Amino acid sequence: MAAMFSFNDLHTYYKVDRDIFTRFVTVFMHDPAESMMVISLWLWLEQEGYPNIIYKMITWPRFFLEIMFNETVSALKFLKTNQPPSIPDEGSMNFTSQVMQKDISLQFFHEKRLDAIEGIKKILNSVCAKIFTDILITHLRVAPISVDQLIKVPGFPHELFGDVQIVWRGFSDDAISIEELQWAFPGPETDIISEENDRTLFLTFSRGNPVTETEVREIFSQLYGRNSVTDVHIQENVSGNAHPLCARLVFSSATTVDGIINRRSITKFHFRDRYFWARKYEGRND
Repeated sequence: MAAMFSFNDLHTYYKVDRDIFTRFVTVFMHDPAESMMVISLWLWLEQEGYPNIIYKMITWPRFFLEIMFNETVSALKFLKTNQPPSIPDEGSMNFTSQVMQKDISLQFFHEKRLDAIEGIKKILNSVCAKIFTDILITHLRVAPISVDQLIKVPGFPHELFGDVQIVWRGFSDDAISIEELQWAFPGPETDIISEENDRTLFLTFSRGNPVTETEVREIFSQLYGRNSVTDVHIQENVSGNAHPLCARLVFSSATTVDGIINRRSITKFHFRDRYFWARKYEGRND
């Protein structure tokens, strides 16, 4: 059975992204479709090894946000041209490079054009179309509306990224499967012996709110006993200034894992103003 997340969990996980999107469309009055594409590009850059910069933006003044937004719009427009950038290209994304603390230019988007288009398109549909739905409905003043109604956002279909299926599923806490999300939650890659699998939970952390190995040990040792946790494997190979988004938590007993899950696919924990989710680790099938 596929692991399930509620929409409330999904919104909590992407809280910072939702806050930034809300500012773009309701405060700065930017085009909703363009704002979705901007954030999708930032998320795609994370996949390409660039740091998660969205969580930094939550405290930024409008001036800095607008610079970042405009540089990203320039990159999106450049993807349409399928032409190499004019020489020299320096300065075209200077602010973005400074924030990333890593070089990025229009030449990068020229070299990665097809990958960028495919990646942004995937994130638009698998992430943004699900986490921004309620914000779009409020902003676009869509009414009346029924559950499973398709929401039309001006600007889609897009000439590069095609159509984006945005469906209103109501205010219920209905679950959504990991298969539906595709990219939204990372999965573990390490194979371990099946006996250890039975004693292992897979944890997913909120974006922009990192949880350390010490904190993971602390909270679960407090809840289930000092000797209950035998090992914690925090996500490795995190690029740049990004924070780990997941971990494997190994207990001394499979009974503890069964008690935590208790016939539920997902269990949510709240610790020091941060949220994270636990589900049974499934090894190769995860």
